[in-house]
Amino acid sequence: MPVSLPGVFKTHYLEWRLLKNDTETIFLLQGYNSKKEFIAAQGPLPNTVQDFWHMIWEKKIYTVVMLTKCVEQGRTKCEEYWPNKQSKNYGDIMVAMTSEIFLPEWTIRDFSIEQSDSPESHPVRQFHFTAWPDHGVPETTDLLISFRHLVHEFMKQKPSSSPTLVHCSAGVGRTGTFIAIDRLIQQMEMENTVDVYGTVYDLRMHRSLMVQTEDQYVFLNHCVMDIIKSKKEKKMDLIYQNTDAMAIYENFTPSSPYIGRANGYHV
Repeated sequence: MPVSLPGVFKTHYLEWRLLKNDTETIFLLQGYNSKKEFIAAQGPLPNTVQDFWHMIWEKKIYTVVMLTKCVEQGRTKCEEYWPNKQSKNYGDIMVAMTSEIFLPEWTIRDFSIEQSDSPESHPVRQFHFTAWPDHGVPETTDLLISFRHLVHEFMKQKPSSSPTLVHCSAGVGRTGTFIAIDRLIQQMEMENTVDVYGTVYDLRMHRSLMVQTEDQYVFLNHCVMDIIKSKKEKKMDLIYQNTDAMAIYENFTPSSPYIGRANGYHV
């Protein structure tokens, strides 16, 4: 994947007003099913946690996907923006955690949130993937594919008008990779075809650096190949648009120099 793509970006974003008269840019990104299926955000900072929960309430968000640990290699990547045992007020939003399930590679947390001037409560589920290093990739493709299926099954139960909020630390690398794999899997299921380059290109036309590193882009292709192989074992036909992709990515070494050929990689 080229490091640089055209610098003209579509303006599908929200400027979220922060408490200290700053703005946080929250990008609305197209999924497979709708133009505003995802919100891509950076991890909340100490001074943006209240606004983060206020956005969840106002946008009626049911699903939050967190792809970073709060601290990685001794560095803070994201504020721990949720309460533990007791409910907590974040501005005019009260948040209570109702359940927490720890698994080896991810944690699932359920919350109930209320606004001070509203009699209603709103459920939110956070899917927290904890096995993905910053600027890197998960250990195996199965991990991300399984996690994506878990999230997607939950998303299908919620109103289509409710966007899914996805964040990592900066909101581009891991966030873009997750949104891309969701789109690619649905494309394979619905169209019997897949276009990794086109999907990432489209994401980058909406937000710069989505799928940030070469390793993340190659990992997407490995995910696609593993799904294809699995479907072939089940005797299901699938058309992969790039006929050279299997040879390219099986022989690719992530440290190889980019020279602008064959989807942006040296063959």
